[in-house]
Amino acid sequence: MGNRRGYRYALYVLEIFVLYLIEGTPHLLPEFYLAKPLLVVPVAVCIAAFESPQCAIGFGIFCGIVIDIGTGGAVGLTSVILVLVCCLESYLNSKYLKENIYMVLIYSAVASAAVVSLKFFVFYIMRRYPDALNGYVTHYLPRIVYTWAVTPFVYLLTVLVSKTFIKDKKKIKVKSRKRSVQSQRSSASRRRAKMQDVL
Repeated sequence: MGNRRGYRYALYVLEIFVLYLIEGTPHLLPEFYLAKPLLVVPVAVCIAAFESPQCAIGFGIFCGIVIDIGTGGAVGLTSVILVLVCCLESYLNSKYLKENIYMVLIYSAVASAAVVSLKFFVFYIMRRYPDALNGYVTHYLPRIVYTWAVTPFVYLLTVLVSKTFIKDKKKIKVKSRKRSVQSQRSSASRRRAKMQDVL
């Protein structure tokens, strides 16, 4: 069980780095109003949909650091946003809701808007650039929309990683149950044989 969890986490990390490289490679992704998506944001949200709150917090921190390193600014600010969104998503999924693409899209929209708006605040508002609102509409708003639009593709990729190991867990549980039933039957048959010998 621990090995399977480790393999799954390693594949999550690989997924994050691959999408980060795709995001940062020039001319690889088409631009939407001169904007490119932050692919790591939906990765964090999609991972949180399948994992525990503790795991969601860990990957939220990691994805936030990766984003801050790639886009500049103070390292750790994006992690705060992703931790809040991912932890809430994972907790609600584990207690009240069932994981589905529609809820992931909602969380991705919130996370994308919050992360990109934070970058706008750091690079425009705090530096007192003139005509900041025009910069938000022409560059940052398209980036929010683009980041949210690629969420279904990231979701399918994350499903391939998570569901495979979840199925393995179910198979292991079924096998263990069959073994316990067989052991109970064998022990019962032994008791009957001993009772017959006594009689």
